[in-house]
Amino acid sequence: MYVGASAAATGDAPVRSTSSAYDWDRLERAVGALAAQHEALRREVTSLRDELGERNQRIRVLEAQLFELNQRRQDTIKRVDELIAQLDQLDAQLPMEPSE
Repeated sequence: MYVGASAAATGDAPVRSTSSAYDWDRLERAVGALAAQHEALRREVTSLRDELGERNQRIRVLEAQLFELNQRRQDTIKRVDELIAQLDQLDAQLPMEPSE
């Protein structure tokens, strides 16, 4: 039982019953547990954000490498096509050997 209005009027300290004290202790433990859980989740979110940032950076690096390698592949294809064209041209310029 809580004596609030009369205690405030007389200046006496409020009186808490035994069950009320138990409820306050229980509430304090619950709030403490929630605060600890909140802090653990906050740390986990920070860790996951850091990890996500690292992965995004890795993706950007890999995409840049992929772009560069695709450029090199296309340049190589072009060069091979040019060499084949030169070989065809040289082959056309060589005199035909008579068949036996």
